[in-house]
Amino acid sequence: MSLGLPHPHLLTLRLAATLLLSAVVGQAGWAAAVLGGEPGYARFHEVGAWVTLGLSLLCALVYVVLRRSAGPVNLWLAVGLAVAVSVQFGLGQAGQRALHIFGGVLVAMVATALTSWTYRHQLPATGRPGGS
Repeated sequence: MSLGLPHPHLLTLRLAATLLLSAVVGQAGWAAAVLGGEPGYARFHEVGAWVTLGLSLLCALVYVVLRRSAGPVNLWLAVGLAVAVSVQFGLGQAGQRALHIFGGVLVAMVATALTSWTYRHQLPATGRPGGS
């Protein structure tokens, strides 16, 4: 039984997914505060939206670069999540509150799935892992 660290690619993928999930959960918290009648938290939610958007794009880039290590399911979850966060950002900017809330739930579900699948993922047994 090896107690060593996972392969650096897995560590990188897990870090990217965890950071993005943390931003998504933070966004849900700020949104809950605003919906609960604390409008002062709206600015935190707005700033968090930019952070989450940036992290989602960066995360998708990491998964694309490490696509052979990530595997097809994780790759498409990461890219799909970046698209969903981008749509979510646009809905928020457009003031589409009901769709924005619904989309936020979907984003949280996909972010959780990406993180879960990434932590369960093992490197391919054949060939060398890498970004090409």
